[in-house]
Amino acid sequence: MSFSLYAWQGACIESWLGNQGRGIVQVVTGAGKTILALYAAKELQQQLNKKLHIVVIVPKTFLVGQWKASILSHQKDLGLTRDDIGWVHGNHHQAHNKPVMIYVVNSARYTLANILQQKLQQHEPVLLIADECHHYASEENHKIFSFLDKLPEADKKHYHALGLSATPQVNGFETRLVPALGPLFYTYGFNEAMQQGVINQAVIHNIELSMTEEQKFLYAELTARISSTSHRLRNLVPDLKKLKGLAFFYAIEDLCTSKNETIADLARLLVSLYHQRRAIINLAPQRLDCVFDLISLLDHTSKIIIFGERISQSEELYERLKRRYPKEVVHYHSEMGDVERTLALEQYRSGEARILVSCKALDEGLDIPAADVGIILSSTSEQRQRVQRMGRVLRRQEGKHKASLFYLSLADTVEDANLLEEGIEMVQEGYLSYTDHFIHPVYDELADTLTEAVQKSKKPIPGLQALLDQGRVRNDWYEDPAVLQAWKNQETSPVKKRYYSCMRTLALLREKS
Repeated sequence: MSFSLYAWQGACIESWLGNQGRGIVQVVTGAGKTILALYAAKELQQQLNKKLHIVVIVPKTFLVGQWKASILSHQKDLGLTRDDIGWVHGNHHQAHNKPVMIYVVNSARYTLANILQQKLQQHEPVLLIADECHHYASEENHKIFSFLDKLPEADKKHYHALGLSATPQVNGFETRLVPALGPLFYTYGFNEAMQQGVINQAVIHNIELSMTEEQKFLYAELTARISSTSHRLRNLVPDLKKLKGLAFFYAIEDLCTSKNETIADLARLLVSLYHQRRAIINLAPQRLDCVFDLISLLDHTSKIIIFGERISQSEELYERLKRRYPKEVVHYHSEMGDVERTLALEQYRSGEARILVSCKALDEGLDIPAADVGIILSSTSEQRQRVQRMGRVLRRQEGKHKASLFYLSLADTVEDANLLEEGIEMVQEGYLSYTDHFIHPVYDELADTLTEAVQKSKKPIPGLQALLDQGRVRNDWYEDPAVLQAWKNQETSPVKKRYYSCMRTLALLREKS
């Protein structure tokens, strides 16, 4: 191959071919899932030595363009041309007459199954690539695989499948995805990707925010009502007592349409109470103050992505940041027009803007440049979405230092205090709190020691307090002192030289303590 795959991609393709060309790959965002699939298709084509029908299913329309672009950027290696690619979505009802067909799932549910069934019954080999395959475990989306139930076993040997996702284990994984795509046969996680330099390393800064007295009162009141309503519903539906976490919430949502009016009313009330409590958590105004103050302490050249859960909240932050950083900030969410969103991403890609304020619509699949900093303004209980957001910031970028991920959470609530359920060996984690300023107990103690030493030496460091304030929310004092010394030596800016000198001193103090 003239194009060099990562070692993990080559190993994964070999394993997939050994599994008769079926199965699901769990790969961290940014490690190269699309390239993996394209070269897996090439290897399968060569192994079969006959015409292979390649069908790619994607969950969203914009992914059609990204797949086309990836194919065309490797067309010589893959032996494909622009004319070999067809696509079906929305009003674009193209005939299924190209070697590579890309379908948006909404357009594939009711038509693709019959087409694939016909080809397989004619003993024509098919490779179905399911991008972001966790989307296809739902009852509705799973209809794209209905052809499998109608095929004789002899015809199924011509069917090949590759599922791609950073987070495939969703409700319906074992019952729907595995029978349709094959087993989970390969996993490539954060640790391996960081160790091999496929994605960048990172420091996660978990920032705890305090509630106001009014927020505490409202939160406690809603929690009490949730508890009593949940107790009443569990007495009426004893099976609920066996469920926890997301399984419990899914069951409650199903009960909202129960024929028993008492059960349905209680379920709807409980869902409403949960939403009200979540709004107190997600829309806490102190989140905006924290992010605004945080950005002022970060390097003025940092590329930043901010992730929110509520459009109204992201709009408020955008307007506030735009006043402070005119022409440096763009906004992206689902209620904006296509032209506005495209323009915002182009400004961010080109570097014209360095801060991107987003809301959910950016979380999955969309190809955007790597950022230095990710800020999770308000979070979700879904670990899948958190992993996707991490991947946004960890994409490989030459010359980039460790990425920074800031995760905001509200203390004394059901919100997780940590970004990830389990730590990652190659990712350092720090813990700060925020009131009207940032507090890091370990860092602050070391900073006080440095300040006292400077005062005793009677050799002042210009702007020392400002430098220490910046270091508290940056990654640098986590670095090896030798690395910090090297960065200092490379710097031409006097201010940055002083900054790295301070961080190196703090790093040395950290190692001694």
